[in-house]
Amino acid sequence: MNIKKMNDAIEGLKEDVGEGLIACDMFTVAEGMSVAGYNSQPKASALFNQMTTNLTKTLRGAKFPNLNRYYLLDLEGDHMVIILPLGDFRCGILVNTKKVQLGLLLSIAIPNAIEAFEDAL
Repeated sequence: MNIKKMNDAIEGLKEDVGEGLIACDMFTVAEGMSVAGYNSQPKASALFNQMTTNLTKTLRGAKFPNLNRYYLLDLEGDHMVIILPLGDFRCGILVNTKKVQLGLLLSIAIPNAIEAFEDAL
């Protein structure tokens, strides 16, 4: 992982999402430990890592297609979690949906983040 590129990728996400970005963590699949982030949430990283592993197993067991570029969780209190599976890493992003438009998030911020994170990895 190129730490400078990863930090630049996180800065790019902050610019795209603006004040709607609450937190972002890049964490390892092997351990669920955060390796880079903004307002890092280590406990959330470990738990979302476990949840994503279980979701992947559930999809496989149900003979559904695998996860693709991301999945979203719409949460109470105008919050949304986006999880990006990126090979040996995963990225968790927490946003305030009142402060960022869904169209901007899905059309610009997430695709830009995926490209930048993959480049940093």
